[in-house]
Amino acid sequence: MSKTIDRSKKETPPALEADFVTSAAASHQFPSPIGFEVAVLGRSNCGKSSLLNRWLGRRGLAKVGGTPGRTRLINFFKVTWAPNEAPMYVVDLPGYGYAAAPKDMVDSWRQLVGDYLTADRGPRLALLLMDIRRGAQAAEKNLANWFNNSGLDFKVVATKCDKMSMGLVNKTLIAIGKDLGVGSAMPFSSLSSLGREGLIKAVKLTRDSFIS
Repeated sequence: MSKTIDRSKKETPPALEADFVTSAAASHQFPSPIGFEVAVLGRSNCGKSSLLNRWLGRRGLAKVGGTPGRTRLINFFKVTWAPNEAPMYVVDLPGYGYAAAPKDMVDSWRQLVGDYLTADRGPRLALLLMDIRRGAQAAEKNLANWFNNSGLDFKVVATKCDKMSMGLVNKTLIAIGKDLGVGSAMPFSSLSSLGREGLIKAVKLTRDSFIS
């Protein structure tokens, strides 16, 4: 089995604290930084809300809508995994690539996301999500290039891995990683919790690298 697939039987409990803080429609509405932040972004139908809920162990924390592209705001969640641990923000960015959205709405989303990603908010990790069945497209390649050029740490997470056989998942993770220059994408399934442990570990390791 590929080492990219985590089948650990011992599952990490839900985050000790995972609370909605605020929504922002403009940069002046961003809350003051509190330390490390994890920015989560991806196409409007990539399963971002489902990943947030499963990863943090909070059903309904992020709203799962029936129509992709409804989220027009940046949502900030305050998260702590263990007692006496410094809190961090998990930042849910508006989805992109939803063709049915009006152009002016798409432009405003792009501006808002750009304002957040370029803001001076201290150490951050970006999670670039994509539906594993779609693979890396132009938007994901452009974002990966931007992250590399800006120096912002990022991980690529392939969602909806339950929609494929495990053999095909492994091959696709490597292909996506090659396309985006990250070695291999991380797997995730909000239905089976596949990849949850790996994601928790990767975020904590990145956070700790800034603290140490």
